Amino acid sequence: MMDQGPYYAVKMESGALGTAGGPKTNGNAQVLDWSGNPIPGLYAAGNAMAAVLGEAYGGAGGTLGPGMTFGYIAGRHLGTHISNH
Repeated sequence: MMDQGPYYAVKMESGALGTAGGPKTNGNAQVLDWSGNPIPGLYAAGNAMAAVLGEAYGGAGGTLGPGMTFGYIAGRHLGTHISNH
């Protein structure tokens, strides 16, 4: 019955576990412009890019793999396109 305590309260707020938006990227993790062309020197990975799974969320930790993978891909791609001065 609800006529006797003790009662407890917990403050709940909404939050984001992942993203379903963000800049579109190509296979090199380069951010694409409105025409689908890579923007030179601009990369995105993890929650900073459009989600790999679209609007689906794979569960706890589901953004860690794409973040690490596309971060690695971006670093490798950028490393091959830096001129040695």
